[in-house]
Amino acid sequence: MRKRSEDSQKVFTRILIGIIISTAATLLVASAILYVNYNRIALRQVYRTDVNSLTQTSREVAKMTESAKSLSYQIYQDYTISSLMLYSKPSIYQITSAMEQLDNYRMSLPFIESIYVYNSKSSEFFISSDGVRNGQQSISEIDDQGIKHILDRFHDYKPFVPIPRTYKVGSTEASEVNSYTYLCYDTINDNAKLNYAVIVNIKDDWLSPNMNAADQPGKTFIVNEQGDLLSDFGDRPLLNNLANETFMRPIMQDTEHSAYFTEQVDGENSLITYTAPDSLGWRYVRITPYDVITADIRGMRTHTLLFCLGLLAAGLILSYLVSRKLYHPINNVLVRMRVMEAERRGSLHLLRQDFLRGALQGRETVTCNMLEERMRFYGSPIDVHQPSRMVLLRIDHYTEFCETYRDDTKLVKYAMMNICTETADIHYYVEAVDMGGDLITLLFNEKSKNDSLSENEASASHQIEELLRMMQAAVMTHLKCSISCTLGPEENSLEECIEGYARSAEASLHRLFMGPGCLIHTASIMAYQSKEYTFPAGKERQLVECLMTGKTEEAKLIYADIVSETAAYPFTVFQLALSHLTMTLNHVRNTLKKNNQLTLDSVSGSLMLPVKNAEDLSEVHEHFYRMFDELGSKVEEKRTLKHEELIRRINDIVERDYADPNLCLTSIAEELSMSPIYVSRLYKQLTLKGLTDVINETRIAKAQHMLVQTENSVADIAERTGFTNSSYFYRMFKKLNGVTPNDYRRKELHSEHL
Repeated sequence: MRKRSEDSQKVFTRILIGIIISTAATLLVASAILYVNYNRIALRQVYRTDVNSLTQTSREVAKMTESAKSLSYQIYQDYTISSLMLYSKPSIYQITSAMEQLDNYRMSLPFIESIYVYNSKSSEFFISSDGVRNGQQSISEIDDQGIKHILDRFHDYKPFVPIPRTYKVGSTEASEVNSYTYLCYDTINDNAKLNYAVIVNIKDDWLSPNMNAADQPGKTFIVNEQGDLLSDFGDRPLLNNLANETFMRPIMQDTEHSAYFTEQVDGENSLITYTAPDSLGWRYVRITPYDVITADIRGMRTHTLLFCLGLLAAGLILSYLVSRKLYHPINNVLVRMRVMEAERRGSLHLLRQDFLRGALQGRETVTCNMLEERMRFYGSPIDVHQPSRMVLLRIDHYTEFCETYRDDTKLVKYAMMNICTETADIHYYVEAVDMGGDLITLLFNEKSKNDSLSENEASASHQIEELLRMMQAAVMTHLKCSISCTLGPEENSLEECIEGYARSAEASLHRLFMGPGCLIHTASIMAYQSKEYTFPAGKERQLVECLMTGKTEEAKLIYADIVSETAAYPFTVFQLALSHLTMTLNHVRNTLKKNNQLTLDSVSGSLMLPVKNAEDLSEVHEHFYRMFDELGSKVEEKRTLKHEELIRRINDIVERDYADPNLCLTSIAEELSMSPIYVSRLYKQLTLKGLTDVINETRIAKAQHMLVQTENSVADIAERTGFTNSSYFYRMFKKLNGVTPNDYRRKELHSEHL
């Protein structure tokens, strides 16, 4: 009693510790997974937001470029302003009018800092600006000295590609201006010299607010393919090269994609998002402090840890209370398990049989590990990992077997299983499973790899065949009954062996062709699966013809030939062929019943019954032959009277219509509502004469009578007896009588006078 209390206390302690550890581990793992996933999700979310923002900035730049391009074209094509570009010395009126028009263009777009029109003939700039720079300046005196450098090297710049630059304007108090310059120019002498140009300067502060919105953390800037800074970025000057900075190296190396990564920027860990180069070759980069992104997540982590600690404490208390509640029920379960263990020892055989039967029939899905566990639990010596074979035993003449042993059938089958198990015990571990009916399954498992029956597969197969023959002999000696064996291929494990049960069960059905006491190889039968079967329609037609005409013996031979051909195909082919023959026989019976008024019943239902229980093909043949004999006897009874009546009707038609030129086999068959071929064949079988010959003989006989009894001409007699051609009449008459019609008349008249 004290021992049982100590065991119960151990169970109680294990349950409590298990619940606490499981709860704590679950909370910690879940918290870690959530924290990592939230960080990853936050980074992806910020990346998507940054990419969308940078893409919008790229669109703004493209929009700015299109606006500058459109404005330059308008200025370039404006008739009023063209005087500033085309004439070396435009008049004051032209200049005034053109400058007003130029101011209108500048004021139409608020983000334009200034517009230059340059005339190389006069080396003059005409400037429209929002400051005090409006007017005319020579190339040597212009305050924007950077434009001179651009025009001197205009070949280095593509038209309408923004040129970021910083320049000073004003003569007394120079102020620094950051802008994007768009150049539109015309050249002469094959681009060797600049003719005139239109320059549009866009304010950089128009783009900066869109790039660095107040509601978005971080900084955004633009770089070109060389890493030159093209926009405002902290205290770094415009056009400063950033390619050598640490955080820019991954961006410069990735020349095709948009992506993000984390890196130190100015001593602060940051998320860096960048886009692929746009049509200008520019890349848009956003630097977002990592702490800003993960601030909410860190707060959530703190809250989660606090919640986990509280949940853990509550779990410990709840575990303590629940485990105390479970103490008594679990103790009862342990007691019941001990009782069940005692009962299990007396029923392992039945449990093992039921499990293996379910696994073989597919009622239970099994794996190698499950098989190993179950077989160990049931005390089976079989090693599921060793090579295994399956043998299916079918009890021959099972109906007689059941009648002989009656209530002892299961006991005799158990004895049969023991005989087979003991016979194979020398080399194999064997499990015998009663599958119900006439079927027993044997699972062969080699005792060890070194104890194989032979060194090669062919010899092993030969020796296991000898072992099966010994089993058949032992069963016959002790139980006085015959068994047929189906040998499956060797499989690598018991699991694969069980999976092959359906194939072996199908192969065992070929006992029908091979007879009781046979030995069938599953592999040989499964090889039939690759063969395609075509039902012999020609033989079927011959069978139908023989049955219709009462040729029973010929029909039996044709039927047996059709069925025997299916032995080299899967068993389903035999079943389908038999079903097809059943339908054919039923069709023949219905046809004869309809045409000949025979008293016959449908046989489609009962004809398939022998296949389920038949053990030899002769049993199936016997059933069909009985049907053929019954059908043949019925046909024979009706055929004599019917055929005599048919011959009489045909002769009456010939006698009646011999003078009709259209009288022939076809017209007679139509009147009888029968097939001409059938009428011709049947008439010749019964009279040994062709119907066409009989018609001609009847006509010639009538013609002989007319030649003697009348004085009509030969041509008239030929026409009266149904011949449409006199020469054909002459030939037929001479063929049948040996003389011509005229000679026949003279001969017969001379005989009468004598």
